Amino acid sequence: MTEPLPASERVDVDVVVLGAGPTGLTAACLMADAGLSVAVVEQHPGTGDEPRAISATDEALRIMQQLGVLPGLAPETLLGTGARYTGRRRQVLADVRPPRPRLGQPGKSQFDQPVMEGLLWEAATARPGIQLHFGTEATRLAQTHDGVELTGVRRGPRSQGYRGDLAQDEAFALADAGTGDVVHQGGTTASADAVAPPTEVTFRSQWLVACDGGRSFARKALGIGLEGSTQVEKWIVVDLLDAGEGEPYASFHCNGSRPAVVVPGVKGRRRYEFMLLPGEDEATMVSPASIRALVGEYQGVERLRVRRAAVYTAQQRLASRWREGRVLLAGDAAHLMPPFAGQGLNAGLRDAAAAAWRVAAAVHGRAGDGLMDSYEAERKPHAAEMVRLSKRIGAVVMSTNPLVCALRDAAIPALGVAPRVKAWLTTMKFLRQPRYHRGLAVPVARDVPGPAADLLGRALPQPDVVPAEGGAVVKLDDVLGSGFAWLAVAGPGELWVTCPGQAPVVVRTVAGAVDAGILDAAVGHELLVRPDRYIAAVVPIGARRGAYTSLADALPGLADQFAVPSGSHLLGVNS
Repeated sequence: MTEPLPASERVDVDVVVLGAGPTGLTAACLMADAGLSVAVVEQHPGTGDEPRAISATDEALRIMQQLGVLPGLAPETLLGTGARYTGRRRQVLADVRPPRPRLGQPGKSQFDQPVMEGLLWEAATARPGIQLHFGTEATRLAQTHDGVELTGVRRGPRSQGYRGDLAQDEAFALADAGTGDVVHQGGTTASADAVAPPTEVTFRSQWLVACDGGRSFARKALGIGLEGSTQVEKWIVVDLLDAGEGEPYASFHCNGSRPAVVVPGVKGRRRYEFMLLPGEDEATMVSPASIRALVGEYQGVERLRVRRAAVYTAQQRLASRWREGRVLLAGDAAHLMPPFAGQGLNAGLRDAAAAAWRVAAAVHGRAGDGLMDSYEAERKPHAAEMVRLSKRIGAVVMSTNPLVCALRDAAIPALGVAPRVKAWLTTMKFLRQPRYHRGLAVPVARDVPGPAADLLGRALPQPDVVPAEGGAVVKLDDVLGSGFAWLAVAGPGELWVTCPGQAPVVVRTVAGAVDAGILDAAVGHELLVRPDRYIAAVVPIGARRGAYTSLADALPGLADQFAVPSGSHLLGVNS
C-alpha cells in the first residue's frame, strides 16, 4: 500500500531547539524567559524514562534554580554527596567531599534524570513562548544568510508530549477495551488500529540550537565530524528501585578484578555499574540471574526491583566545530565523555546556558558576530578538559592491571604526607570549574587588586542576601534578574545590583551555606555579570565605560541597556 502524500504545516519562530532532553528543554526555557518564541522538536513521544545521568554539580542546580525547577527537583535529589574510593583489599583509599559551596547550591548531588526531564517539560509547557512538537522526526536542515529551515515529519496530531517518568511509574497508557483507543499521558488520544497520515512540518527560525544527542541529526546534516575515540571497556549498568537507604556517597570499588561503582539516590533508588570483562556475553550479563549475582556482592537480593539493566560503551569525543552558520551544537551533540567524572549532563546544561543568552542577544539585535563565535571558544576547551579528566579517572581508578592497581593503592594513601596534594584530591579541586577569562571577558586593568581580578571569567558566587531596608533572605540570583547586571561591592557585605533600565538595589550578604564575605575581595569594584552568571568585567566603581568600549564589537548597545534612570545616581555606579 502506498503511503499517502504528507500534509504540510509551517511554523515560524525566533529559534528552534532540536531535542527535548535536559539540555534542549533548559535552553528552550532560558530563551523563552529572554523573550524569544521557541519551537522544541523531538522525535520521541515524551520525555525520557531512562536514568542515564545521575550526578549534578552546583552549577547545574543553580540553573534549575533560575528556571524555577529546583523546588520540585530537590526532594528527589540526594543533596551534598561525595565519594569513597576503596582498593583491592576493600581498604579506604580516599573520601572525597566537595568544598564549601560558592554558587549557592551543594557542590555534588545525585539526582534522577527522568524526574529532571519531566520537571523541565512542565516548565516548558508553562511558558507561553514555547511550542512543543513531540513525535516529529527531523529530515532536512538548510540555512540561508538570515535563518534556518528545519523540515520534520510528524505522524498524527501535534503533541506536546508527556512526562516520561510519570508514564513509567503510573503506567504509560490506558487501553479502552471498548474503542481500542490508547490514551497517553499528556492528553493525546490515538487509535491503536489506524495509521495516522504523516504531516511534513517546516520550521523557520533565525537560529537553531541542536541538542539532539550523540547521534545528532543536525551534526551529521551539517557535515561536522567527531574527534576522539571510543573507550574499549564496556560497563553493565543496573538501576534499582526500592533498594533501601544506602551510604550518602558514591562508592568506587577499585578491586582490580571487576571494578564497580555504587551510586545512591533518594526514595530507594540506587545504581550499580560493573565492568564487563573480556569474553563475557552482553545479553547474558544483563539477565536476571547475572544481575542477582553481581548485585549480591554488595547488598541483599531477596527483593530486587530492576528499573533498567543495559551495557554501554563510553565515548570520548568532541565535535570538530560547535557552530555552523546559525546553528549551535550543545550537549551530547557537541561532546561525549566517559561517566567517571560525572560531567556529561552538567556540561550540557552549561552549554544550554551559554548558548541561550547569546541567541537571545542575536535575535534582539544586540550581538556582533564575534559573540556567537565566542560560544565555542569558551565551551569547547572546558568540555575537552572534562573528557580528558573522565578518561584519566577511569584509567587509574577502574584499572584491572595488577601493577597499576598496586601503585595506585600505595600512592593515594601516601598523599597524607603532602597536605596540599591530599586536599586537591579530597576536596574535588581536580574538577576544575570553567573560567572564561579568554572568552567574552574584558582584560582587567593593572591597578585592580589580584583577588578582585581573579573573579574575571568565573561563575559569580551566590551568597544569601537580604534587602538593606529589611525583608526576606533570598539567593543573590533572585536579585540579579535574567539578563546582564552590574554588581558593585560597595563595602564588606554590601552589594549594589543594577539591572538594565533600573535603579540600583542595595542588599547585604548574610551567613549561610556560602561564605557571606566571599565577594569582599572586590570591595570598591563592580562586576559585569552575564546572563549565564559568569563575570565579564571587573572595574573600579564608576569605571564602566572602558568595559563597554571593550565589548562594543561583541555586544553593541550594552551601554544603552544600562541608561541611567532619572534620579538614580548612587555611588557613581552609573558612570
